[in-house]
Amino acid sequence: MKQAKLLALMITLTVLCGCSRSEKYEEAFSSWRQNCISINEHEIEAVVTASDDKKICEYTILYNLNKDGETVEVLAPEMIAKVKAHVDEKDEARLSYDGVVLDTGSVLSKNLSPLMALPVFMYIVKEGHIENAWKEKKDDSEYIAADMEMPDGTIMTLWLSADEMAPAYAEVRNRDRVEIKIDIKNFK
Repeated sequence: MKQAKLLALMITLTVLCGCSRSEKYEEAFSSWRQNCISINEHEIEAVVTASDDKKICEYTILYNLNKDGETVEVLAPEMIAKVKAHVDEKDEARLSYDGVVLDTGSVLSKNLSPLMALPVFMYIVKEGHIENAWKEKKDDSEYIAADMEMPDGTIMTLWLSADEMAPAYAEVRNRDRVEIKIDIKNFK
C-alpha cells in the first residue's frame, strides 16, 4: 500500500514538474513574442524551402516590415533575384520586377507559397495561439521551441536560440505535412 502511494506521489510530482517547465518556456516565448510584436519594424533574411510530392524548391528571401508596409524580395536563386512583392492590408501581394507589377493572390492560400512564407511567419507570430513550449537541443545548440496554431489548423513550430532568444528555424505545416521550412539567417 505504501509503495502504491509513493508511486502515485512520484508520478504526480513528475507531471507537476513537467508542467512548470513547460509554463516557464511558454512564458519566455510569450515575452519574446510580445517584444517582437511591439516593434513595428523588422528585417528577416531566411532560406525558405518548400516541398510537395514532386519537387523541393529553395529560395533566399529578404522580408521587410516598416511604416510603408511589408515587402518581400527574392535574393536567390539568381535567375529570379530582385523580384519583389509588396503586401497590403488585405493580405494581397503584388510582384514587381523591372517596372512590371503582377498580383499574386491571398497570403493564406491553401498551398503556401515560398515568397509569402515570411509574411505568413510574422502573421502567425502575431496571431497564433501558443499550444506548447519546450526546450530542446539541436545541432549542439539549445533552443526554446513553441507550437503556434491558427484557427484554420495551420501550425508553426518556431525555434528560438535559448541564449539570445533569436528566431533560428520555423516549420509551417497543415495537418501533419510540413509545407514550408524556414532557416532564419538574420532577424532584426
